Amino acid sequence: MADSALLTQVDLISRLLASLPAGYTAATVKLPNAAFTTPSNTKWLRVTNLFNETVNATPDGYKRTFGLFVIDIFFPLGGGDQQQLTDSEAIKLLFENEEFGNTKTQEVSTVLVGEENSWYNLQLNVNYYYEGA
Repeated sequence: MADSALLTQVDLISRLLASLPAGYTAATVKLPNAAFTTPSNTKWLRVTNLFNETVNATPDGYKRTFGLFVIDIFFPLGGGDQQQLTDSEAIKLLFENEEFGNTKTQEVSTVLVGEENSWYNLQLNVNYYYEGA
């Protein structure tokens, strides 16, 4: 399989968009460097892909590249966190210890970021890697 950051980013984003929790649409997901209008008083997601180090996995030059796929889950302030936690669990199930396309995912950690402007932010960090020559 080709060693490709592009393939991996497409894998990760496509998996999320294909199985969004109830109440989200593609229009409520902010993608990297894409036009986006922040919704008014409704939940939305932001994805960021952080490529990390590449290491030699075998002596013959086969490489493994690690990364972190960050999914921020924004809810309006004052609405409680039960639905946000439910949504985060649904998304976590999509990614934890899965293999799809060019990508192999590992653990998914949940980080309570807290208040950010008029939003309450819960973040999922998906550890992943891809391999190739």
